[in-house]
Amino acid sequence: MFSEDYTAYRRQYLLTTIIPSLVVPLFGTTLLVKFLLGDVPWSLLFLLRLLSVPTWGAIRVWMEGSKQAREAERLGAIEIPKVVGRWPGNLDIMISAMKGIKERYLQEYLDSLFEEYQTDTINLRLLWGDHIFTRDDNVIKCVVSSGFDKFERGRKLKEICETVLGDGIFNTDGDTWRMHRAMTRPFFVKERISDFEFFEQHTARTLDILKGFGKTAIDAQDLFARFTLDTASSFLFGETLGTLLMPLPQAGKAKLGPKGSAIEGEFGEFAQAFEEAQQLMSTRARLGNIWPLIEMFGDKTAKAVAAINRYLGPMVRTVLQENRQDQSSGYVKAGEETNFLQYMSKKIDDPKMIRDELLSILLASRDSTSSLLTFVIYFLAQYPDVLARVREEVLTACPPGKVPAPEDLRQLEYLRAVLNETLRLFPPVPIIPRASASKATVIPRAKGKPYYMPASTPIFSIIFLLQRHAGIWGKDVNDFDPNRWLDERMDLVIKNPFIFLPFSAGPRVCVGQQFAINEASFFLVRLLQEFDSFELTPEFQPEGSLPPASWKKEGRGRAKVEKVWPATALTLYAKGGLWVRFGKST
Repeated sequence: MFSEDYTAYRRQYLLTTIIPSLVVPLFGTTLLVKFLLGDVPWSLLFLLRLLSVPTWGAIRVWMEGSKQAREAERLGAIEIPKVVGRWPGNLDIMISAMKGIKERYLQEYLDSLFEEYQTDTINLRLLWGDHIFTRDDNVIKCVVSSGFDKFERGRKLKEICETVLGDGIFNTDGDTWRMHRAMTRPFFVKERISDFEFFEQHTARTLDILKGFGKTAIDAQDLFARFTLDTASSFLFGETLGTLLMPLPQAGKAKLGPKGSAIEGEFGEFAQAFEEAQQLMSTRARLGNIWPLIEMFGDKTAKAVAAINRYLGPMVRTVLQENRQDQSSGYVKAGEETNFLQYMSKKIDDPKMIRDELLSILLASRDSTSSLLTFVIYFLAQYPDVLARVREEVLTACPPGKVPAPEDLRQLEYLRAVLNETLRLFPPVPIIPRASASKATVIPRAKGKPYYMPASTPIFSIIFLLQRHAGIWGKDVNDFDPNRWLDERMDLVIKNPFIFLPFSAGPRVCVGQQFAINEASFFLVRLLQEFDSFELTPEFQPEGSLPPASWKKEGRGRAKVEKVWPATALTLYAKGGLWVRFGKST
């Protein structure tokens, strides 16, 4: 139903990358030798051909560099500082970055490069290609907002995600994206995202699970992911995936999984495929330009996508068929849509487009809130004074037994401060990837000439580092302090909202951000009505998931004090999960 041929990417990679890099110099050398030298020994011809490949590559790099320098001068701009490695193509920098992902604190290696080059925007020049990284709020503002039309999702990132997300809202640009945005946004109206009935259904089930565990530790991250997945599926599909009913990881027995704890036994075909597809997209992103070469003989996401489609296909077909029957009978149920699938089916009749949109919104709905809840509990377990204060506020507004209403949540200023401070230190989407459009442009800086931005070049806004920038937030930037959202320090964000971007900003700001805040707030209120203590239990963390001892000695910033290993696979998570003992004194 949703089949599409994605082998074009691999053919395109051959035609645009491999063939020009090899065939042109090899064929050109052969012709040149024949023309200038005539017949030569085979060994000499082989040597000349061998040398022609790096020589041709060096010539292309020099020509491109000269072109960019001329363009920058013409535009009255300066080039973004380039990292200079010891090995050709900055291969050593690439290896160090990959090693940093496996061994060091999240984004620590990149942070060290910013410090070494004394800049907040840098070009890593990986494998002779421009790769821009920034933690500069002025640059990020231009990319996501003021210069929005000059930047896009980009072809390379689209290709990485397209086998999974297709042409959904998060994987399109231009008119297609505008069409998706215009269709999707009206569904997330205030009245619909403030209907807490479906929140309560899955929250109650989650609380029952926690009560059943008693004093036994549980992987809170895994539990929250199930809660948000079941809630999101109800909101989007009209039926729950039921992952909260499936077996949970067991304390002392859990092993390290791709993200959190490994799931033993049946977790649901769709849920497992959903998780696997995210991991594969993240792997492609880390491989960069060479991922099509790795998948030259097969799409690694095909199995997971097939499982996803087996679940979504019948639902989409059924809803579209019902719509056609209603239309043929002259009965149109306008405005009666109870879920996103029904809503989308009234807007478009293309099953693949509906599928792509459903999966895209599901990804955002599940991961953003589950990440936020995980790290809120992580902090509350370490700061009993914060826990006591936020619980007192919650119980005053919503005594035990009362299901919170939207007006109750609006009273909870300190709870919102806790959420904001968690989002600052652990933004669910730590990186916003974009690419410049097909024409070179400039990016304004706070002082001096603007930066020159080459055409069709990836730029990564590192929100994780932006929101931990001591030059912006002050010396206490690494401290968890919800009061910064209630005292004079709040002026920093009021004066410059682009220093706090957990849900991005500009035209592509997260369409479901208020849904995520409502869901997290509702769940935490109900949780705090039932429990008054959260205890981290590192003894149950799977082997290899705790921060290495070297972080305390050699780490930067929060690495010295962190009790979990933050990692990212499109969204932020705690490696090995977050094992917690939930308690209540009365």
